[in-house]
Amino acid sequence: MEARLETEVCVIGGGPAGAALALRLARLGHDVCVVERHAFPRPHVGESLTPGVWPLLDALGVVEAVRRGGFLPALEALVHWEEPTGRRVRGRAGAPGLLVDRGRFDALLLGAAASAGVRVLQPALAQRPERVAGGWELPVLHEGRRRLVSARFLADASGRTACLGGRKLAVSARTLALYGYWRGETPHGPETRVEAGPDGWYWGAHLPDGTFNAMAFMDPELLRERGIGRRTLESFYRELLGRSGLLEAWTAPRLVGSVSACDATCYRDTVPIERDCIKVGEASFSIDPLSSSGVQKALQTALSGAAAVHTLLVRPEHAEAALRFYTEDQRSSAEQHASWAAGYYREPRSYQDRPFWKRRALALAPAAPPEVRPPLGEDGLGHRRWRLASEAALVDTPCIVGDVIELRRALSHPRFARPVAWLDGVELAPLVELLGEAPGEGLTMPQLADRWARQVPLRRGVAIMGWLYRQGLLTEVTANAPR
Repeated sequence: MEARLETEVCVIGGGPAGAALALRLARLGHDVCVVERHAFPRPHVGESLTPGVWPLLDALGVVEAVRRGGFLPALEALVHWEEPTGRRVRGRAGAPGLLVDRGRFDALLLGAAASAGVRVLQPALAQRPERVAGGWELPVLHEGRRRLVSARFLADASGRTACLGGRKLAVSARTLALYGYWRGETPHGPETRVEAGPDGWYWGAHLPDGTFNAMAFMDPELLRERGIGRRTLESFYRELLGRSGLLEAWTAPRLVGSVSACDATCYRDTVPIERDCIKVGEASFSIDPLSSSGVQKALQTALSGAAAVHTLLVRPEHAEAALRFYTEDQRSSAEQHASWAAGYYREPRSYQDRPFWKRRALALAPAAPPEVRPPLGEDGLGHRRWRLASEAALVDTPCIVGDVIELRRALSHPRFARPVAWLDGVELAPLVELLGEAPGEGLTMPQLADRWARQVPLRRGVAIMGWLYRQGLLTEVTANAPR
């Protein structure tokens, strides 16, 4: 007789997205089980983390554990992109990025989830999930026997394989990454190295275990054109690296282990969430590796996904808001990253006509930039009159309020990628409504501050006025303007 495990939420996949989702949901009071195929620690590509990961790690309560993890700070990058001599790029002030051993990093996150009460089946092979009355049933092979996990809600964090299937919409040209790990003597410092080439680009970084990961990103067609198979993959990889400067100054570099290939194409799932299931991490969408933000985005999808799942489970009356919030969040993130990457792929002028670069320089147009306005002088503050721009409007938008998602009024404008509900912790709708009620002749800044006095302190109100002005959301009312 097969063993049966009852749980509220079953997460398939224990990588960063799955572990973070499980951890957050457990802390929100849910009974969670994670099914992870591999024993940890296990090798995994994607070792570079940007500084933007720290607030997410803080939200998960694992900052100190990561600091003690023995990972390397990513302080500087040597970039050969437009300039043949290269330029050094230092991170912004504050906490640096990280170069991690993904085996240990992923184990750390999953361990934190287990400590929060998440049941972890590992190594365990999840088979095809099946919808049943009241939720899902998932057959699992664990410790040599078959178990049946029964869950009210199912989360797919299984990566590109996406056990729930679905339609993936490509948001970039198809891209293949070849990579291997090296040892040897090198005069290079610990900086990350990025380099553009005629038919692709290269990335390399020193890792905590003393190895150097060297990657080449290219069109998959190159392999077919050359008739490259598994046996000749290493020689082709060495040939590609020979066109770059990643290893040129090394003394007797030696490859550790075999060369691997992985898909690095960007995509998004067209239906990332339903009332009884969700896709997080690369099961939901994948961004261009040029940003080194894959893990960061995985954690972000997990945290926003946790809010959506929590809402669906405890506030079913807000289900439509939760579904819309997560769907729009994933689509917006994928499109913004695609536009960002396209801008960088347009930069190497010497390669603009090469097929690899031309394909990736095409992307969705980004949102219009904010209008550039000169600072307001004393006359602007005291005498000139303003009203809300005609293009601005308040719309119902799903927002995270505490631990759940609700519809709130938010400020919309064609220049915004998404409506804005809060600014520095202040809800904008009540203030904008008062501005929208301004008489035909408009209001001076002091008059507007007086109207807002019950909502926000004077200094905060002035700051919000300045933001509205800089964003082009205030229209000056002149003597000849229609009222």
